Parts: sequence; structure tokens; C-alpha cells
Amino acid sequence: MDRTILKDILRSESSSSLKSLGSDFYENVAKYIRELEDEIRYINNPRSVESRMLEDELQSAITDIEVIFLRRIKKITTRATSNAFSKKSPNQDMDKLLPAEKRIYDSVLSAINSARGELLEPILNPETVTSPQKSVYLGEGTLKTSGLQEPCRTETDKLDTQEGPDRMVSETTPEISRENSPDVIGKSNINEEFVVVRILKDLPTFKALDNRNYALSAEDVVVLPTLNAQGLIKRNVAHIITKL
Repeated sequence: MDRTILKDILRSESSSSLKSLGSDFYENVAKYIRELEDEIRYINNPRSVESRMLEDELQSAITDIEVIFLRRIKKITTRATSNAFSKKSPNQDMDKLLPAEKRIYDSVLSAINSARGELLEPILNPETVTSPQKSVYLGEGTLKTSGLQEPCRTETDKLDTQEGPDRMVSETTPEISRENSPDVIGKSNINEEFVVVRILKDLPTFKALDNRNYALSAEDVVVLPTLNAQGLIKRNVAHIITKL
């Protein structure tokens, strides 16, 4: 590597096409720059003509390699943007990328495709977008749906107790549907009434008298055994809405 070769590559990168570079191009440039620095140190006279000439060559080489790098990065990102919206296969310039440059291309292309799927596809193809889930599990035996939590009942629970209450609470109106007697809840024999409360603060997961775990957050509306609800109300972390 010398000044002439570096200048020729700089001029070739001024066009819109990508040029082939040797796999050791950047290593050779680094070696060339280190040699210039060594010569300047060897002369050890910054005022000498030779030292000034070498210093000029060094600064020129540093500037040239930075410009070459930036020009190639601009071409790579431009091709990634174009190929992300094209049904055609990438052009043959791709085989002229160095391994590190290919990783840049793949990363940019992946980021564009990901953003397009999240932002653009719902507008262009709404029928292909899956509706978001309205219910998520927060922990063992707990289901959160649109700000409302209620105990999840397993198949074993359904088999063991057919008379458990169907506690469904509307997000807008706290009306309770009870089709069966609440004499037995889950696998326990607790004859406790239930109340609907609004949670005022985030709470750690706890096990209630109905033998189920609850993970509650502020503003959740939840059906709880009366004794558990009273404990939360006394701690000023819950507010009663209605009794079942």
C-alpha cells in the first residue's frame, strides 16, 4: 500500500458503484500509516522538510481512508434500503462487500424489514396483522385481562368442583355473574364470600384463601375472598367496590 494506490481507490469510490477491495485492504492501510508514523519518529525533527512531507502524507492517508469508509457505508445502506422494498434479488455489487461490510448490510436490511412490519404493514395489509392478545398470565393461577384479574381454573379444578362461582367482572361495570353456589372454591372447603376490589398499589404475588395465587397491579379490578380483601383494605392498598 502506498499513497498512489490509496488515491486511486478514493477516486474509484466517488462513483455510485461498489468497487472490489482486497480482504486485507484495511490491514494494508493500517500498516502503511504505521510505517509513516515510524519514519516521522525516526527523523525526530518536525521542522525538517522530510518530516513535514511525511506528516502531510500521513494526514492525507488518514483522511482518504475515512472518506473511503464513509462512501462505502453510504452505498451499503442505500442498497439495503432499496432491496428492502424490492422484489428483485440484490444486485451483484453484494459480492464486492468485505465480511464486515456484509454484516452492516444485513443488519440495516433486517432493521428496515422489522420496522416495516411493525409500522407500515398494519396500514397496507391490515388483514395480515394478528390481533393483540387481550389476556395474559401473570403467574400461577392468575389471569389478567384488560385491567381485570380473576383466578384461572384448571381442568382439575373443573372436575373437582362443579359448583365454583363464575366470577367474570366487566371492565366498565362491576357486575358479577353467579350461576352456581360458592360453597366450595377450587380444592378448598372455605365457605367465604367474595368481594370485588380495586387495587391501589402494585402488590407482590400472594396466596389467597381460595388457594390461588394473585399477582396484582395498581388499578386492577379483582374478585377476592372477603378476608383477603379486608386485609388489603386495612393496609390502604385496595378499595372495595361490591360484595358478591
